[in-house]
Amino acid sequence: MKEIKVYSQIQQLKSQGFKKEPVAKLLRMSKNTVRKYWNMTPDEYVSLAEVIRKSHTLAQFEPVILKWLYEHPSMSSAQIHDWLLEHYKIKTAERTTRRLVELLRETHKIKKAAIPRSYEAVDELPMGYQMQVDFGQKHLRNSDGQYVKVHFVGFVLSHSRYKWGYFKDKPFTSGELVQSLYGCFDYMGGKPCELVFDQDSIVSVDENYGDIMFTYEFEQFKQVEKIDVYLCRKADPESKGKVESVVKFIKINFLENRFYMGIDLLNQSFEAWLERTGNAKVHGTTKKVPAKVFLLEQEHLRPVLSTKLSMCEESITRSVRKDNTVLYLSNRYSVPQGTFGKEEEVVLRIDGERLIIEQVFGDYVIAEHNISKDKGQLIKLSAHRQNHEQGALRHLNELCELVGNEYQDYFETMRMSKPRYFKDQSDLVKELIDQHKVDLIKEAINYCMSLEIFSATDLRDTVIYLKNQAVEENLPDVPPTIKTMTNSKAATVVTQKRSIKEYEWAGGAS
Repeated sequence: MKEIKVYSQIQQLKSQGFKKEPVAKLLRMSKNTVRKYWNMTPDEYVSLAEVIRKSHTLAQFEPVILKWLYEHPSMSSAQIHDWLLEHYKIKTAERTTRRLVELLRETHKIKKAAIPRSYEAVDELPMGYQMQVDFGQKHLRNSDGQYVKVHFVGFVLSHSRYKWGYFKDKPFTSGELVQSLYGCFDYMGGKPCELVFDQDSIVSVDENYGDIMFTYEFEQFKQVEKIDVYLCRKADPESKGKVESVVKFIKINFLENRFYMGIDLLNQSFEAWLERTGNAKVHGTTKKVPAKVFLLEQEHLRPVLSTKLSMCEESITRSVRKDNTVLYLSNRYSVPQGTFGKEEEVVLRIDGERLIIEQVFGDYVIAEHNISKDKGQLIKLSAHRQNHEQGALRHLNELCELVGNEYQDYFETMRMSKPRYFKDQSDLVKELIDQHKVDLIKEAINYCMSLEIFSATDLRDTVIYLKNQAVEENLPDVPPTIKTMTNSKAATVVTQKRSIKEYEWAGGAS
């Protein structure tokens, strides 16, 4: 059964003067289908649909489906099909259910409408209490005609709607967000009691069922400034609608159709725009000029602590990789062996041309590197390399203690010939010492030294050879014994003798 919209399309094209064959091509259906509905009146179509629907495999469930649709207009055909499976164990395809639901909606005029979210007007907050923060980005055309993506963070005081923002040519890090917060506080001459953010990765690490875990830089900022932070729930940006409007306002009124002439010039132009338009126009909701209201609200802002300079140092949180390195600007920087597993995360702090890797809470410095301007490089300090030499010397000393210092040259040559496998070689020698007498081991070593053989496996074969040779030499000299016949009856047996003529006859001799 074709949906009623297909019937309507056929009739519409027919009324426009199309013939059957062009209609079939336009609608991508067979000529028989077009011919079937070509001369059918709307009443005839409804009657036909009713007959077919009653013979439908789901016809018996039509009252139930209609009841669900009236009670829950937003229900999808997939959910209806699932409910039919749950309650009535139907065996029809989901496509069959979908077609019936569409037909019932069309016939009974049941529109699919989502339940609108209920909103409530929020009371105006006190002066100096709350500031909302959000991020945005926009592509701008530069002088070469190419597009450049700029990133910005917007701030707005919830009471006066007084705004500020800061632009960068790359995504913000946690340290850069803290820097921009202090820049905003400087611009406004103080700080609010509360900051409102999205659950962004540069602000928080994990929501943790309400016990929010902030990033290292932001947690440090929060504790130093004694400021409350409110994080909106995920996928719920409307709970900070004021700054959402600010981000949209910046994109449309300031950034739209603007040429990119460098990030510094963009920030200068933005501050001029704030004075000219952003904070100077009458706000649509409050019907007041933000700049004028801010003059009163500024008195309620709290002073910023003098520790802000130490907080502004750019820092980044990074995970320690299993090869004891951390990533920074597409390069790998080494940390001491054993850091992985002991420290899940470290903090990277930039000090001029130096990269300082610190423990998360700043208790101590783990490593320092010069920042490489290349990409894809491994920057590794010599102190962070595994000390294979020290381990080899330890094995060498252990062998000398077990066998004797006079054989140090032999083991040293063994180490130099196979430095990569010297640990395995020394383990094999120790096994030989455990299994055999030391004198035998020394004899084997002397034999190998005379032949300039410096392999533990050859030493093992030599030990086995010398041991077997010693066993053979210690065997007693026993003369061979001849056993005599012990059966006396066999000695008296007389064998039968044949005549030579019998052999001649058997051989065919004439």
